[in-house]
Amino acid sequence: MKKTNKIAAMAAAALLAGAVAIPSVMMAVSATNVSISEDSAEGKKDQATHSYKAYPIFAGTQTDAGLMITGWGDGFKSNGLLTDADFQSLFPAAISTESTAAQVAQAIEALNITNNSEKADALAAILSKYVGGTPEELSNVPKNLDAGYWIVLDSYTDAVQQDAVSKYILRVTGGTEEIAITPKKSYPSVEKKVLENVKEVTDKPVNDPTTTEKWNDVADYCIGDAVPFKLYGTLPSTYADYEHYYYKFTDTLAASFDAPTADAVTVCVNGAPIQNAEGETNMRVSVAGQVITVSFEDIKKFAPLPTDIITVEYDAVLNGDAVIGLPGQENKVDLTYSNNPNIVYNPNTSDTDEDVPKDDNGTPEDTTDDTESTDTTPEDKVIVFTYQQNIKKVDSATGNPLSAVFTLSRENGTTTEYVRVNDSGKVIGWTTDKASASGLTTDGSTGLCTVIGLDDGTYTLTEETAPDGGYNEIEPVTLTITAATANDQNWSGVPGDALTAIALDVSGDSHGSVDGTFASTTDNGTVQAKITNDKGISLPTTGGIGTKLFIIGGGTAAALAGIYLISKKRSKEEDAE
Repeated sequence: MKKTNKIAAMAAAALLAGAVAIPSVMMAVSATNVSISEDSAEGKKDQATHSYKAYPIFAGTQTDAGLMITGWGDGFKSNGLLTDADFQSLFPAAISTESTAAQVAQAIEALNITNNSEKADALAAILSKYVGGTPEELSNVPKNLDAGYWIVLDSYTDAVQQDAVSKYILRVTGGTEEIAITPKKSYPSVEKKVLENVKEVTDKPVNDPTTTEKWNDVADYCIGDAVPFKLYGTLPSTYADYEHYYYKFTDTLAASFDAPTADAVTVCVNGAPIQNAEGETNMRVSVAGQVITVSFEDIKKFAPLPTDIITVEYDAVLNGDAVIGLPGQENKVDLTYSNNPNIVYNPNTSDTDEDVPKDDNGTPEDTTDDTESTDTTPEDKVIVFTYQQNIKKVDSATGNPLSAVFTLSRENGTTTEYVRVNDSGKVIGWTTDKASASGLTTDGSTGLCTVIGLDDGTYTLTEETAPDGGYNEIEPVTLTITAATANDQNWSGVPGDALTAIALDVSGDSHGSVDGTFASTTDNGTVQAKITNDKGISLPTTGGIGTKLFIIGGGTAAALAGIYLISKKRSKEEDAE
């Protein structure tokens, strides 16, 4: 019988060098202890979530001369293999349905298959379809495997943690060396960021370290503002093992955002925008309610390298349903991706149907039991806040509420913008035309008016109409809302960790006083300015124009009196003469 030490030696060397990735794998396992490595935290996780089962292809005996094939492995479906057209096409001479296990093993060795080659991958994929019988479980304790050809199939059932499997690798048992199988795998990742428009941000997104913009996990905005969002997707290091790769972002906005249209969503690879070629439907962008999806039947047509970064950008308007203060508006994304390079997946990227990779479970003729060969990453979240400003107008002497009319403005670059609100006080927009700004009228019975949906930042409150009854009109007041938010790329996902404090600073000449010591709370996201008014005539301050007029008037009177006295004296002198 033909000896098969060549593949075994190559396979063992590759395995010991750590070249083998996890799942459904043909491995060179020895006739002595075979185990799953626990050398790393990842290895320990694999032991808990992965199942490694070894199935024999050929049985044999180990002799001094090498491995001698004695028959088919227990439960192996040799009839299926011998009639498989793909298997027969690998050989110069046709494999007969009458071929023995030894003859097939001899024909395989004659191919001179090198480890990790395309032929090795193709052969392993074919052989794996016909394994059967009771496997040897390698997941928990070392096992002694008989000499022969084996396929080790890996699967996992962890529904919480993202995972993936590797391509099949053909291996042969034999020898006396002990082998520990160290799982090797890779899967993509996704993160979502929101642009902070006012405050400083620490660090940069992991997959966009050179950006000059302030992408972050947390931001605050005014109602009516268009809020920029950005998604970052990575690819697995085992990307080359897949002929085609399915990839799908599922992004969900809070109900307090108006979603963009599909054509307002920009998709890029390494920062360069991409679009389908003429007649192609590979990339699909859709918006349904609050859910934005960007899917690729085969992202390899756009991103050929495992180091490529895929980004999705869009703006969503914060609307009047926004929650003020905590718990804010949470937005999330996850990524669905191919997780098994061993299945046959040939998507048609030019038709109306979206193809998703599926495992036929060994019964390709029965599509009803097919299951999707994909996994999904954990969700990544960002959060957006907005706040409420109360204005309370009272008499400085009595504390009684007063009715006055104000406008509220902000500086947008070099442009002054005035707030517009609806009947409930919610911001509906900003205008550069002061005449079309909303008049903010304090209630005569409470002294209050509200502006709901303001960003962290500085505003100017201008009294346009003073209270009736001889009150002085105040000069403009500066209001600065300061919200302490987590701006360091490492938000925990808990809203209370994203917004920890809110305060108001007020300043300006009010001919009375201004006060921002109202008990602001993060729960209701509200700050309040109390503005008092003095009643009656306002006397000018020292050095003011009134003083000058008094001095000028007094000086004139004294001069006239002096002239009068001099004239009178001269008149008397003339009479005496």
